[in-house]
Amino acid sequence: MTRLVVERVHRLSSRPWLFVTGQLEGDALSIGDELTVAYGGATSARAVVRSIELHAAESRTTVAVDADLADAVGEGAVLTRAD
Repeated sequence: MTRLVVERVHRLSSRPWLFVTGQLEGDALSIGDELTVAYGGATSARAVVRSIELHAAESRTTVAVDADLADAVGEGAVLTRAD
């Protein structure tokens, strides 16, 4: 199982996405991967990876997901892909 535990959420007005940064556990993610979002004790949404950035110095990963998930993703959310 691959999962990203969200530590930070960012939104840029010039981009149509929500950027989530956290610690990636398991295999690498790819653009187009579908993830299940668990947040606030509920599994409430599905997210598609639109973009990926790796931060080698911090061992963190940032992925872009659709902005309409803003209410379903926050700090502490877990995005999971079943491998």
